[in-house]
Amino acid sequence: MNITDKSALRGCTSCQMCAAVCHSNAITIRLDGDGFYRPYVDADKCTDCGLCAKVCYKFDGGIKMTSLDDEEGIDVYSAQHLSGSLLKKVTSGGVADALAKELTEQGYACIGVVYNDDTHRAEHVVAHTLAETDAFRGSKYIQPYSFDGFKYLVKNARTEKFAVFGLPCHIYAAHRYLSLCKKRDKCVLIDLFCHGCPSMHVWVKYEQNIKRLVGNKRFDEVQFRSKVKGWGNFHVAVMVDGVKAFVSSPGQDEFYSLFFSDHVLNDACASCKLRSTMAYTDIRVGDFWGKRFLNDTKGVSAVAITSERGRQLFASIKGQFATGKSSMREVIVKQSYGREYSPDPELRKAMLGCLRDNNSSLKDAVSLFYSKQGVAMKAKRLLKWIDWYLPFDLTRLLKRIV
Repeated sequence: MNITDKSALRGCTSCQMCAAVCHSNAITIRLDGDGFYRPYVDADKCTDCGLCAKVCYKFDGGIKMTSLDDEEGIDVYSAQHLSGSLLKKVTSGGVADALAKELTEQGYACIGVVYNDDTHRAEHVVAHTLAETDAFRGSKYIQPYSFDGFKYLVKNARTEKFAVFGLPCHIYAAHRYLSLCKKRDKCVLIDLFCHGCPSMHVWVKYEQNIKRLVGNKRFDEVQFRSKVKGWGNFHVAVMVDGVKAFVSSPGQDEFYSLFFSDHVLNDACASCKLRSTMAYTDIRVGDFWGKRFLNDTKGVSAVAITSERGRQLFASIKGQFATGKSSMREVIVKQSYGREYSPDPELRKAMLGCLRDNNSSLKDAVSLFYSKQGVAMKAKRLLKWIDWYLPFDLTRLLKRIV
């Protein structure tokens, strides 16, 4: 039995752990035609050991779900780093960055996601020093290439202790592998409140557009959600030669238009159980959206802790933050926890086909989606565009009124 077995219960999340655990190197990872990372099996190398299926979400008929009716085992906080300069460098309140630094100092090898301009993709890599974890800062709203980072984990799980940062599907796979080799208690797993991951074709076309605007120069840094208009807005910013060379606006940001359409996400994202359970992680972090911090401009993290290991770790960094007690019910109001998406099959097919076509632009794919929108969504889009040009104090007042 291997990862291609037809007994699979659901679609591939693109976590890539199957290839990392394969002792015969029979599985390779590459993008499929729709732009999602997929495992490909060399039948001549495969020994049918079944290890790949044992760590795979597709074959697990016993996914553990957590109930919000009993939150006794989950501690939830709001957290904002006390350093204003640090808050400018991170996506929300700075918790993930502080965790990575603390874990490194405690001797953990940290596996997290960086953006690599040479390969034009996000990648899971291993950091052993504080400086190396700096590249983990900022959420990356695309699927990471995770094979190399996970392969290092598999090779060294018996001699090193690891902290793994990733999406719920990555953390589930790491949990499964570490549990199989009886090393779970040595490791810390930290995941993110997740919406889903779009086709890599979206980012490739988007990046190419930016490259043309900046003269095909190397990106020093990509901020997938810049705070240039304050925390709570979705703007991509790119640093070139030490300055911000590109900042998107709602009037031209095809990346987020497609991301939030939910029509070009990985098919497994539509009904993913892992984003709606806390059973496999020690700590889950994300943005604390909602009424309590509606007018905050710096960024606030939501922190949900599920294990004693996670509680001790958060206690070791808590002094760096302004914190407050909360609950899962408050946090998930503006998250995708518990949600399922229902993309129109024909529209999804057409949009992915447009993204696959080298002669079509991102604007063409966005236009397909917009053509199916009702009046309410068109009005909302117009308001977001207007918001970009209004003074921040005025938009803050309007948000509070709404």
